[in-house]
Amino acid sequence: MSIFGSDLTWIILLPVLGGIILYAFPTKWARWVALLASAATFVLSMVIFFRILSANGITGFGSLQHLPDFINTSWINVTEGNTHFQVRYFLGVDGLSLPMVILNALLTMLTVISGWKRDNVKNYLALLLFLEAGVMGVFMALDIFLFFLAWEVELIPMFLLIGIWGSTAEKHGMPGRIYSAWKFLLYTFFGSIFMLAGFVLLYFKVGSTDMQYLSTHLIGGTTSVFGISITFQLLTFLLVFMAFAVKIPMFPFHTWLPDAHTDAPTEVSVLLAGILLKMGAYGLIRVCFALFPGGLAQFAGWLAVIAVINIIYGAAICLVQKDMKKLIAYSSVSHMGIILLGVAAAAGAGNGIFPAGGSEAFRQVALTGATLQMFSHGIITGLLFFCVGVIYDKAHTREIAIFGGVAKRMPMLGTLFTFAALASLGLPGLAGFVAEYMVFTSSFRIWTIPTIIAVFTMILTAAYLLWMIKRVFFGPFNPKWSWLPDASPRELIPLFALAALIVFVGIYPAPLLDVISSSLQPIIHSAVTMIK
Repeated sequence: MSIFGSDLTWIILLPVLGGIILYAFPTKWARWVALLASAATFVLSMVIFFRILSANGITGFGSLQHLPDFINTSWINVTEGNTHFQVRYFLGVDGLSLPMVILNALLTMLTVISGWKRDNVKNYLALLLFLEAGVMGVFMALDIFLFFLAWEVELIPMFLLIGIWGSTAEKHGMPGRIYSAWKFLLYTFFGSIFMLAGFVLLYFKVGSTDMQYLSTHLIGGTTSVFGISITFQLLTFLLVFMAFAVKIPMFPFHTWLPDAHTDAPTEVSVLLAGILLKMGAYGLIRVCFALFPGGLAQFAGWLAVIAVINIIYGAAICLVQKDMKKLIAYSSVSHMGIILLGVAAAAGAGNGIFPAGGSEAFRQVALTGATLQMFSHGIITGLLFFCVGVIYDKAHTREIAIFGGVAKRMPMLGTLFTFAALASLGLPGLAGFVAEYMVFTSSFRIWTIPTIIAVFTMILTAAYLLWMIKRVFFGPFNPKWSWLPDASPRELIPLFALAALIVFVGIYPAPLLDVISSSLQPIIHSAVTMIK
């Protein structure tokens, strides 16, 4: 099959072509070109989903070793003396990556609708589409250097989106958008250096860049670093994990996130929280769990501790936030800690109250819950940021204390914002509950004490979200906002779309869980075998 004969190639090319072609049209029509390109990408992702579903059934979305849809061909092949370097154009989807591909396509389409009236709208929409293409590459690349290339390509449009359309409020002696854009770039680039070092070490140790091959030829042995003996598994894991820790973001590498969210435009915040943070979690499972299960197992105890710190710290600092966007940003730090806890439970030997630290089944439930949390957090936090964007576009402030009772003027937005907050705190029947329940109940068997602490910390989640909703939308009405209009029909489209998806996943998560679990079984089995 040629590169252009693969539907996976077109998943990346459609937004790129849309971002280029829209410049050939006047502004009025350029918006529709961007929407058409993003909608076509979403439709193609759903076509791939239903084609695999009809051919293999709900549990037939394969795994890294049995991909239901892929293209694998030579791309870079260089031989110089005794040195041979090869990078393959290897894209593939399975039950782990395809939900992320669909989520990226959906949120990008909704952000195009939301950003319809931005200044300099052509450049803005083009960069949104280029960002979508880069993230698609991360979720589908199965060659480690192609993965790294997509990881770096994503930085450019995100840097420009924050740096050009972000907040002009001064921060540290410069416009906030400039400060936050550079902080995002430098933090992410810092992590990328370690990732590249880990991939280079892996390539020269094994001689391949193919994730399929690497996952079946796990590196072994030990080496010495600064006079300290360390296994190759742990060394390569720590190097590559550094990039994912920054992106997740994991404490203490999280400080770029609140700044980026506060200064980014609404649509960029939606993609940042809904998709870009998931790149780190996806990489942790796809790369670290699949290629370095032994190293991850050795680090699992520390990962469980860091996960609890993320959950506690993120939730506690939300209680003192004055800005709605900053509060939701720190809540993401807390909720991403749940993903870290699920991964730690799936990988660790455990110190739980049960003998042997838990069965393989519990490990799979923990990892499935962590993966579902990636999807659920994406749609819930996306809805929260869309709601904040609507109220900010009308009131031109996000300060919590300055509002009061505005649900009287904005009943539809108040209802949807409250709904999103309830989903975020894990109300049963909504998407957030299913993932958190799976992670906590399964990780309790493996990491008992950390899980107990994390569960009781979730009380803080209810506290800061309900506190924000009460002060902004309910209570005594502040007459200052008597002129506020409710959300417009265009603004309601993304809100209703994500709300419907939150309800569907919360009430009937079985199809999504079946898709995900089929891809995680081989990863868990490999990890358990290495731990033993």
